[in-house]
Formats: sequence, C-alpha cells, structure tokens
Amino acid sequence: MEDIFKDLSDCLNTIINLLKDFDLTKDDYKKPGIRANQIKMLSIAKIIGNKVLSDMEKLNSDIDEYLSNPEETIFKKLIHDAVNLQNDLWEL
Repeated sequence: MEDIFKDLSDCLNTIINLLKDFDLTKDDYKKPGIRANQIKMLSIAKIIGNKVLSDMEKLNSDIDEYLSNPEETIFKKLIHDAVNLQNDLWEL
C-alpha cells in the first residue's frame, strides 16, 4: 500500500511541474500530458479510497477549470492545493 501512496505523490509532483511549465508558456500542446497524468492520478486514488478520491476529484476539477481559463489566481490556488494534498499523502 505504501507504494500506491508514493505513486500518487509522484504523479502529483509531475502534475505540479507540468502546470508550472504550462503557466509559463500557455502552450496548448502541454495539455495532453497534464490530462494523462490526471487520469493516472484518479486511477490511483480509486484504489486508495474515498477521502483521497474525493480530494483528487476536486483537484482534477480545479485543473480542468485552470486549463480552460488560465488565470494567475486560479493557478496559485491550484498549486497550493496540490502541494497540500501531496503533503497529506506523506502523513498517511
């Protein structure tokens, strides 16, 4: 089970880095990579359980909102929430 939490944390780290890169460039070609990691993140969260899954679904929704409307305020909140989720995973 510990490996699953590590996989999810790694996936979150990848998404955070991809979002930071997208924020700098606003390059639409980066969106498929972000979306692929969203799917992976949700798949892993389903294995872990309800609380983690609901948090990941909320984050996923926020990512979709940001990719549709890349505003700086949305980006900052999104990164903050993703980092907090990643920290919470290490506590589990």
